[in-house]
Amino acid sequence: MTLTKAVSVVGYKNSGKTRVVEALVKELSDRGYRVGTLKHTAEDVLLDTPGKDTWRHREAGSQATAILHGKGSAFFIDRYFTVNEAASRLGSLDFVVLEGFKSLETMAKIVVPREAGEVEGLSNGLEVAIVDLVGGGLQSQGGVPVVPLETGRLADIVEARAFPMLSGLGCHGCGYEDCLGHGRAILAGEASFESCVGYASSFTLRVNGEVVALGPFVQDITRNVVLGLVRSFKGVEAASRVELEFEVGGGDG
Repeated sequence: MTLTKAVSVVGYKNSGKTRVVEALVKELSDRGYRVGTLKHTAEDVLLDTPGKDTWRHREAGSQATAILHGKGSAFFIDRYFTVNEAASRLGSLDFVVLEGFKSLETMAKIVVPREAGEVEGLSNGLEVAIVDLVGGGLQSQGGVPVVPLETGRLADIVEARAFPMLSGLGCHGCGYEDCLGHGRAILAGEASFESCVGYASSFTLRVNGEVVALGPFVQDITRNVVLGLVRSFKGVEAASRVELEFEVGGGDG
């Protein structure tokens, strides 16, 4: 299975982030890659068109609505998704390019400053490129290359340096203090993304829809207890995948 690599394009308002995303998506697509995008907005914008059928469904109380046609589908779900959850719902991709998400510490990033003084405030050690849209005056910082938008150099860098999105759990299972430290080590060639529990283990615990971080030791204990119980049932001794889901009742629960 091909794991989706991720890169975020970050900058302040009106810096040209969308131009960079458009150019990068086009170049990667022209190279034969399957590319998806995610955009962050701090504004409370409408996610559907007022008056249309899907909007009317949601106004009537539907919390999850979809519209399907022969060439595509659109889903409107009235709940927050984490970046990892949203990316997983984009389907099978080679790259996902995010616009915004300045505070993310789980993937490589491309910095798009409006002026040289903004680079430092947008940096956290996960930068792989600085895009010069201001017509010169930007200099490499910490070895991070400055590239113009008009060449394929940016796509070359993303191909070579982007890695799959880290879990964001901050569980220390990778051996680093946090995902930021792990990501920095990956870019420095000192670690591999495979040590992230999101890829090193197929074990996931969700409570109220949210992933709960479990270290490798706790994962092993829980897995063995559940498997021991399941394999005691007739007809499922050779189980290869187990899913357990239940509602917590009232009382002391």
